[in-house]
Amino acid sequence: MMTRFVDLGNRLLFSSISVVVLGFLIYFSMNPFVQFAIFILVSAIAVTAIWEYARMLKTKAIDLPFWLLAVLAVVFIFASYLSILHSSVSAVTGMVIAGAFFAIFLYHFAKVEGALVNIPTCLFTAFYILIPLGLMLRILYPSSISNYFVDGRLWITYLIVVTKITDVGAYFAGKMWGKMKLAPSLSPKKTMAGAIAGLVSAIASSLFFTGISQMTPPAVFHLALVPSLILGALIGVFGQLGDLAESLLKRDANIKDSNKIPGIGGSLDMLDSLLFTAPIVYLFLRTMPT
Repeated sequence: MMTRFVDLGNRLLFSSISVVVLGFLIYFSMNPFVQFAIFILVSAIAVTAIWEYARMLKTKAIDLPFWLLAVLAVVFIFASYLSILHSSVSAVTGMVIAGAFFAIFLYHFAKVEGALVNIPTCLFTAFYILIPLGLMLRILYPSSISNYFVDGRLWITYLIVVTKITDVGAYFAGKMWGKMKLAPSLSPKKTMAGAIAGLVSAIASSLFFTGISQMTPPAVFHLALVPSLILGALIGVFGQLGDLAESLLKRDANIKDSNKIPGIGGSLDMLDSLLFTAPIVYLFLRTMPT
């Protein structure tokens, strides 16, 4: 039995450290100094994730302009940060996205060879990694979504917890009871039992937050029963799709992990499911009746 959980020690160690750091940053996220620290952290994660993706692409002889995308990533995150702090400059984020689109083309004016593949790849990188990270910042600071919301700390906690509980439920159920493979061509260790357990775990944890919402003002956090069931199910499904999507990319690159960080592999391994679930929670908050 224990051989099934040979990597559990490293996972628990990294998870414990992550919970402490994230808990601190989220709890004090209204503090201006912590806000700036969050900007630095998200920028670092974005740049690392882009570097990891660039490494994957090299296995397919595609040379991603890493430094260009790294600069664009920091500028985009900073623009998102500014638009959150000052609603009067909210248009800056859109301007940065438009500028990045043209910058990628301008860069390839001097590097014509491979442009047909490299330009769409650059645009996909931005869409896959940067946009969801920007949306996570907006969930944490939801005044940029609607004037109704005053605090997003419980919403970002909801997003992270429900998404990661999906991973945890799928991991343990798959290790203990998994027989039938879910997607053997993408990730041989993922099983149908794990997928079902992940979905159930997501819905259960979402319902737990519904209980919490009964003790908080609606402008801080409100999640009724039926929306909780639907949102939990969507996170349970799309979180696992995000995991499989990154597995698809790694499988094509013929690598096991996107990096070599003990316990998690890499930034993309850590973010994969959140990249798919962050847009769902963001759209939910955008359309939530107030």
